[in-house]
Amino acid sequence: MKQKIVDLSKNKSVRQLIKYGIVGSVGALIDFGVFYLLAIKLSVHYPFSPHIVDLLGSKLPVHIIDMDVSHIISNILAIINNFVLNSYFTFKVTDNKLKRFFSFAGVAAIGLVISTTLMTVFIGQFEIPEMVSKGLSIVIVAAIQFVINKLFTFKEN
Repeated sequence: MKQKIVDLSKNKSVRQLIKYGIVGSVGALIDFGVFYLLAIKLSVHYPFSPHIVDLLGSKLPVHIIDMDVSHIISNILAIINNFVLNSYFTFKVTDNKLKRFFSFAGVAAIGLVISTTLMTVFIGQFEIPEMVSKGLSIVIVAAIQFVINKLFTFKEN
């Protein structure tokens, strides 16, 4: 058993997955912290949220759109942090920074759409508390993003 653990620790992909998890945890702290501050502690109401509800022709309460906007803001800050840390710490690939950032941001944007949709459903349909909804959405999206980022964004040349 001990030898299997040692062998696993030498596997580059396993080490990257662990580092990706560490970076993701730091990003999640940023994401959760900013989201908590904006959505829960300060209960920020964005002046454009009612207009978004109208545009969507939706019966969604404005506070759910406010939660989604706070989620998007906190997520963008975490994305920037995670790109920098994953470039230098996890994958140690720092060439073509702009190209890699746009790839990372594209993957993150897809994840953001998925996580925002999940949060809207979790909060609006299932009435799951906001912070729990955010946690569930992060876990689901992080697994998908690791695979995509490893295979495409931080692929070594």
